[in-house]
Amino acid sequence: MTAGDLLRTAMVGLLGRPLRSALAMLGVALGIAALTGLTGVAASNRAALLAELDRMGADLIVVEPGAGPDGTTVPLPETAPAMIRRMAGVDRVGVVEQVPEGLRVYRTDLVPPGEHNGLGVIAARTDLLDAIGTGLRAGSWFAPGARPLPVTVLGATAADRLGVHDVGGRVWIGGSWYAVVGILNPVPLAGGVDAAAILPADWARAHLPPPADPDRTIAAVYVRGGDGDATAVRPLLAATVDPGGGRASVSALSELADARGATDATLTTLSLALTGIALLVGGVGIANTMVVSVVERRGEIGLRRALGAMPRHIATQFLVEALTLGAAGGIAGAAVGVAAAAVLALATGAPAVVEPLALVGGPLLSSTVGGLAGLHAATRAARMPATDALRVG
Repeated sequence: MTAGDLLRTAMVGLLGRPLRSALAMLGVALGIAALTGLTGVAASNRAALLAELDRMGADLIVVEPGAGPDGTTVPLPETAPAMIRRMAGVDRVGVVEQVPEGLRVYRTDLVPPGEHNGLGVIAARTDLLDAIGTGLRAGSWFAPGARPLPVTVLGATAADRLGVHDVGGRVWIGGSWYAVVGILNPVPLAGGVDAAAILPADWARAHLPPPADPDRTIAAVYVRGGDGDATAVRPLLAATVDPGGGRASVSALSELADARGATDATLTTLSLALTGIALLVGGVGIANTMVVSVVERRGEIGLRRALGAMPRHIATQFLVEALTLGAAGGIAGAAVGVAAAAVLALATGAPAVVEPLALVGGPLLSSTVGGLAGLHAATRAARMPATDALRVG
C-alpha cells in the first residue's frame, strides 16, 4: 500500500467513529495548546519588556565611586572617562560631576531650606545627553564651548514635579535663579538624571562650592556599548577604572531584564509541565481508543488477513491511525494556542510573538505520542489469527 492509501484507510477508520476520535484527540490538543500558548505569551512579554527597557535606557551601565576595605568611598579618578572610552566595545561615555551635598531645586525662592521635594541637582558634561541616549522634550542641550551661564536642563520627572512644561521659565537652585533651557524625554531607569536639574559642568565648577574632597570630582560615568550592548564590557569596567583594586561600583540597568527573564523561564517551565501532563492523558486516551478499536474491528482484521494482508500491513494501518490522531490533535492544539497568545497580546498591547520551535515541534511531539500510544494496539491487531478474528468478528 502507498502512503496515500494508508492515510485514506486510516481516515475511514477514524471518521467512522468521529466522537470517540475527537475525544481521543482532546487531551493531546490541550497539551499542545498549553505549550504553544504559554510559550507564545512568554515570548510576547519578553519582546514587550525589551522594547520598553530599551526606551527607558536599560542598556546603560553606570560606573560610580566604590567602597574600600574600611568602608570609605574610593573616588573615581579624573582619567576614568578617558580610560573607559579607550575600551573595545564602548561607544558612548557621559560624565556627571560632583556638586555640593544638599543642593536642591525649587520652583520658587519661598520654599523653606529644610523642605525636600525628592529632586536633586547634578552637573553634567556635554557628552551626557548622547550617552544616555535620550532626546529633549523641549528646548536644547548645553552647547560645547558655549559661554557658561546660569542655565539648567530639567529631567522629565523633575519638570513634571516642578510644573515646568516649557522652556523660558526659571527655577531656584542653591540660592540663585537659573533659566530653564531644556527638558529631557523620560529616562526612568536613570533616576539620577530623570529626577534632577542638570547644570553645565563648567558653570558648576566656576560658581558652586568645590567638593570637600578635591579628588572626588566625578560622581558617575554613564557607559553605552556599541549597537546599544554594553554587556561585554561590563566585567572589565571596574578594573579599567581602578587598576589597583577594581573598587569602582558598576551597575547595569539591564539587570531588570534578567529578572524578567527568570519570570519567563518559570512560565516556560510551567507550560512544559502542563504539556507533559496533558500529553500523558492524551496518550492514554489514544491508547484506549485504539485498543477498543481493535476489539471492535476484529471482523475487519480477519477479513483482511483472509484476503492476503500480512501482519505488518495490519499493524501499519492501526499505527497510522494512531499517528493521525496525534498529529490532528497537535495541529488543532497549536492553532488554539497561537490564537490564544495573539488575543492576549492584543489585549495587553504587547507584540504578538509565536515561538517557531513550539509551533513546529508541538504537532511533531503529539504525533510521536500518538504513535507510541498506538503501538500496543497495532501489535495486538497484527498478532490476531485470521480464523479467530473471523469467528469472533
